Parts: sequence; C-alpha cells; structure tokens
Amino acid sequence: MVCVEPIRDKEKIEIVKRILKEHGSRNYLLFLMGINSGLRISDILKLKVADVKDKNILN
Repeated sequence: MVCVEPIRDKEKIEIVKRILKEHGSRNYLLFLMGINSGLRISDILKLKVADVKDKNILN
C-alpha cells in the first residue's frame, strides 16, 4: 500500500487552492472541505447540500 503524507507547508496549500480555484469551484470546495473538516474524501463525496447548508456541525 502506498503511504500518503499530508501537505504541511502553508505556502503549498495556498498554491493548491489557487490552482484549483482557477479551474472551477467544485474541486476547490472539495479541497477546502477536506482540509478544514478532517473528513476523508469518501465521506465528503457522500455529502449533500442539505447536510452542510446553514449548519455549524456536520451530523
């Protein structure tokens, strides 16, 4: 199994965010959700708008 390390350098995170934002909002928002929530991508992809809209906590 391949080991994946998180991006720890804040400058690199900002570069990734800028590149994703330039290419559309979907992947940019998925990235933001992942780095700010700690959820796995498999959990993020299952979310619906109603799960996050006007909420402070995800159930």
